[in-house]
Amino acid sequence: MIRVGTSGWSYDDWVGAFYPPGLQKGEWLGYYAKFFRTTEINSTYYTFPASHVVQEWIRKAAAFPGFEYSLKVPKKVTHDSLLTDVQTALDFEAKVLAPMKSAGVLGAVLVQLSPVLVNPDHLDRLATFLGALDTKAYEYAVELRHRSWIREYGLDREAKALFQRHDVALCAVDGPSMPPLFTCTARHAYVRLHGRNRDVWFGKDKNLDGRMNRYDYVYTREELEPWRAKVESVAGTIRVYFNNHPRANAVRNAKLFEFMLGLAPEPGLPPVPRQTGLSGFFE
Repeated sequence: MIRVGTSGWSYDDWVGAFYPPGLQKGEWLGYYAKFFRTTEINSTYYTFPASHVVQEWIRKAAAFPGFEYSLKVPKKVTHDSLLTDVQTALDFEAKVLAPMKSAGVLGAVLVQLSPVLVNPDHLDRLATFLGALDTKAYEYAVELRHRSWIREYGLDREAKALFQRHDVALCAVDGPSMPPLFTCTARHAYVRLHGRNRDVWFGKDKNLDGRMNRYDYVYTREELEPWRAKVESVAGTIRVYFNNHPRANAVRNAKLFEFMLGLAPEPGLPPVPRQTGLSGFFE
């Protein structure tokens, strides 16, 4: 099963580029769900969601059978404590993941590591952390953020064995910070495409040259073709999320990728308007 979507859906600059002008923000998710069967929730990385927020996600998904959310583990776990706050991770399972799984709207769970976590210094810490999670009940994926985890032959062998032992997917990444390593380590797979703005990716003070931020990038069909072949090679469920969100680029690339995979007709979305910020567009 192949599921394609975007990393988040609540972006003001999508109004006019994807969301119809005048559509209330509370209706954005419902509109999004007419086009995609999955989305990645990024807000859980910044804030542990209250129960009423989780129930609202469940309620909105109920109107679209088969729609699911993938969620990020809170940064309190991955970045603030560097994986030592296991209790928050377990609370996240019990209070957020469990009710969403019970309602049939949970996709995968993304553990986005801090770039401070390196191999081999923190391999044991990662092993302890993964061992504490319920990786049988939930489909976890780990996004590595430091090249020390990668060898000339691919993913470090000990790290690969760890992922395979816990049935945890290695999150494949397309972006300037990590090589596009695609290695299946679990019964499911996970891909994130961040864009290829290498010239501005690593420096906050660099001139964006008309781009909104470092994620403001549009993939060509030729750039996506190698990913098509990789995705089609997966036997189990694979989720692909486009994170090049400015100007609704992620929406357009996601629909293009679905077309390339034979999952949707050729996309006919309107051309992306240029814009000076989040609130105004101009031709």
